[in-house]
Formats: sequence, structure tokens, C-alpha cells
Amino acid sequence: MTASVIDILLLGLIGIVVGGVGTLLGVGGGFIVVPVLLSFYNFAPGNAAGTSLLVVLMNAISGTAAYLRQRRVDLRMGLGFTLGTIPGSALGSISTTLVSGGSFRTYFALMLIFTALYMVFRHRPHSGGSGLLKNGQNRRLVDQTGREHLYIFNPYLAVISSLLAGFIAGFFGVGGGIVHVPIMIILFGVPAHIATATSHFILTLTAASGIATHALLGHIEPLTGGIIAAGALLGAQIGAKVSARVAGRAIELLFAVMLIAIAVNLLLQSMTA
Repeated sequence: MTASVIDILLLGLIGIVVGGVGTLLGVGGGFIVVPVLLSFYNFAPGNAAGTSLLVVLMNAISGTAAYLRQRRVDLRMGLGFTLGTIPGSALGSISTTLVSGGSFRTYFALMLIFTALYMVFRHRPHSGGSGLLKNGQNRRLVDQTGREHLYIFNPYLAVISSLLAGFIAGFFGVGGGIVHVPIMIILFGVPAHIATATSHFILTLTAASGIATHALLGHIEPLTGGIIAAGALLGAQIGAKVSARVAGRAIELLFAVMLIAIAVNLLLQSMTA
């Protein structure tokens, strides 16, 4: 596509929002980019997913760099979650060629609704060790502030869940954080700040593998993706700083409302697609 000055400014602003919110929640921000590209720029599903992953990758790299400085990334756990991500992401990317635009919008809307409900009703523990799963490796992480975080990690469950997360990443153009973060918090008892930071590290590998497949399929629009990604690089740094100072519960609730609104819009579009 050709971009006017107004398009460049709007896409850059979208990128800042994507980077800020995505980094804060550890979910990449693809759930903002894909609906925008589908609704306002008439992208095909595969092109929307592929271009979105380019943004997610830039966002993840920028946010991960900030979280590493804060010492809130559990590298060992993150690598465990990535083992099944690459084949899952490749399968998800290929699957975008097998569905219609209407079906794609419906699936994506349902995923957004699920994510919104999770944000609203999830229990947010203030410390680690309160996960539902009690069997696993004991983990200890001390962040930049000197605060100690204790939780467990089950590598077998991590690999299985990463297959699902990878498929979601490749199919929907998002980073898979909506799978990783709930598992880390609810099952492993990982504190939310550590879970979102580690999820962002996982996004770098998830998005990179998905981009490789989408690039081979010709699904990436470099101009649009590059402009949004430039904004996301800045937004990710802002999101990481906000995350270090704010619990983020109010932000999650407001964002859940927005996700539902986007989902309703996509469902209405799917009826006429």
C-alpha cells in the first residue's frame, strides 16, 4: 500500500499503543493490529496475520530488552515454553490459507472474547507459589528491586502448551501470550509481573518463527508493518516502565471492554463477508 502523511501518523500512533499495552500485558499486541488491518485497510486474513507478526516481533524485542534490564525474565522457563512453538506457529501460519475471511473474523472474535473474560475474572496473586499445579521444578527469581519471587515450573506442560500457543500465534498473527501468561499465573503460580515479562521474551521466538512461514507465503506488507513496528518500539519501552510502577488491574479491565467491542465488530463483519 502507499501511505500518506496522515496514514503514517495514524499507523505510528497505533504502533505506540500496541507496544505499550502489549508489553504491559505480555501479549504482543497483535489482537489490536489484526482487526485494524482487516477493518480499515482491507487486508486479507493471511496478510493481516503476517504483517501483524512483524509488529509483534519488533514489540517483543524492544519490551524484552527493557524487562531484562529489570531482571524480570525467567530465561530457563521461557526457553521451555518455546520448544513446541516453532512447529505450532508454522502449522498455524499455513492454516490461514485454508479459511475464508468471514470464518477468520469469527474465530478471531471468539478468541478476543475469551481473552477479555480471562482478564476480567482471573485471580491475580500478589506473590508466587499459589498455582494450581503443585508438581514441578522450584524456581526463584530476584528482580532489580531485590524482591524475591518463588514459583514452580513444569517443563512437560510447558512444551504441550507451547504447541497451542504457537498455532495461535501463526494463525491469528499474535504472539501466543494469551496462552502462556494464564498457564504461568494460574497453574505455576508465577507472579503477574514475571509472567508477562517472560511471556514477552517467548514472543520474540514465537513471532520470528511465524514470520518465516508468512514471508514464504508472501503475507507480509513491509511498509505498513514497518510503520506500525516503529511506533511499537517506542511504545514497548513505555509499557515496560509503566508495568514496573502500576499493578495494571484497571488497565486490564478497560482493555477487556475494548476487546469485546472489537470482537462484536468482527462478528458483525463476518456475517456479511
